[in-house]
Amino acid sequence: MSENVNNQYDFFKIVNLSENGAIGVNVISGGTGGGGGQTNTVVGSNGITNVGTNVNADLSLDTSGVVAGSYENVNLTVNDRGQITTASNGSIPAITVLSNNTNIVEIGDESDFPSPSGGVIDLVSGTTYVIRGDVEMTNTLRILGENISIIGFDRDKDGLSYVGDLSGGDFISTRDVNFTMSNIRISSTNTTAGTVAFRGTNFDYGTYNDGRLKLLSIINCQFRNTHDLLFIEGYDLVDIQNSLFWYCQASTIGGQFKNVSKLQISSCEFVRWFDETTIPTPSGWATANMIDLLPNGLGNGFGAVNINGCVVHPQQTQDGIKIDDLTDISFGTISSNTFVPNGLTTGVVGNFDYDVQSGVIIQANQNLGNGNSKATLSLSNNSVLLDTSTTNPSLLRDADTVGGGGFTSPITFPVERRVTTNSANGFIRYDSEIPANFLVVVTATVEQTGDAFITIRLRKNGTANTLTVGKTEIRQGRAELISFSVLGDAVQGDVFDIEVESSDNEDILVSELTLNGFQF
Repeated sequence: MSENVNNQYDFFKIVNLSENGAIGVNVISGGTGGGGGQTNTVVGSNGITNVGTNVNADLSLDTSGVVAGSYENVNLTVNDRGQITTASNGSIPAITVLSNNTNIVEIGDESDFPSPSGGVIDLVSGTTYVIRGDVEMTNTLRILGENISIIGFDRDKDGLSYVGDLSGGDFISTRDVNFTMSNIRISSTNTTAGTVAFRGTNFDYGTYNDGRLKLLSIINCQFRNTHDLLFIEGYDLVDIQNSLFWYCQASTIGGQFKNVSKLQISSCEFVRWFDETTIPTPSGWATANMIDLLPNGLGNGFGAVNINGCVVHPQQTQDGIKIDDLTDISFGTISSNTFVPNGLTTGVVGNFDYDVQSGVIIQANQNLGNGNSKATLSLSNNSVLLDTSTTNPSLLRDADTVGGGGFTSPITFPVERRVTTNSANGFIRYDSEIPANFLVVVTATVEQTGDAFITIRLRKNGTANTLTVGKTEIRQGRAELISFSVLGDAVQGDVFDIEVESSDNEDILVSELTLNGFQF
């Protein structure tokens, strides 16, 4: 670039800018009115150095000590002339944003959380904490305020790992507030029995719904390398989805739940509960039950339970799912799960009493029997007649035998599930809280003197089914076989028994009879 400048020296400046930032200046002096030439002195300063001559100046920017290159998340120092004097790579910046009245705070280090007090960090209400990377924690986290969430972007990369004192207590705990945790990994080195990686409680027994008014959500998380795992009591809804529970060395508490109004566990995996560092020869096995529905205690039990689409693989002495006999479940469904028994010694995939848990539908699970009601009534090798000459029809029971002393051998029930039975009165009572359809198949060998027709009917609550019966003709006193089946329905408390009728009021011998009933 060149420019004419009119001043007392009438000189012409030529300024050239080189590619490396050096400035070349040629100064040509002249005079007006015939005067002699004058030389202009060029001096560099403030970070510019003249490396040429006064006549042919070569001005160069001084180096600042900053290494040339590209920087990530750069940290800069700039002086008062706008010069960059230092530059270095920085860490990913923490994000603090206010959105929809919720603070979004990025956590890349424990120090990004609020300051601890007594080894406990109380999280701030109305805040979503975004976990970036594996954050090691020496303090525990407590959630007592509303609208708090802990989330990540990738449960394999973003996580919270407790490495603090064994006396630190539960790693993450929340009480009487709504809380969500998603897309993160939770780990803990705390081996203290009864101290869990996560504890949540929300109840006030004796008040409306036992004070269970809050929601707890655990979505797409990973609990890995923990010891005692989680304890949850109360809540209106506990929703655990798409989460992985593995390499847990739980000795006392696995996944324990108590008095949850609505419990939903779906598409989760409970596998490999041993010390991950011992692969390929696993040891350090967990001994606590994987899914453990605890007794009510002072509460009213579970209102509804839905466990579906999970993979549950207990090993050694563990139980996959344990439901205590003192645990009340009003409505429950355990379905479409895969229970893996490989590696069990004394443990079982399912430890509960089907009859006690009569309100739970248990269906279509791998390696866990269906919970359908079923019963078999059997009378065999009998030589005592029914007193149908006196009471016709007679019931298949002790009191209706000739003399009233009962059959040669009592009626037995070799198969019975979700029913109650009575041998002397020969009845089966449906004892499941789930309304059911059923199929009953009856086979019997009968005889009487002379010629006659013998009819057998199934009764429900004292009323005989006359549409589907078993009937045979007896000739010259020869024994005959009767077989028939009945489709019906039942609700809890319905009583089923059998009546036998002779067309000519003669006593009848039922020497063999089997009734098989199945819910479908």
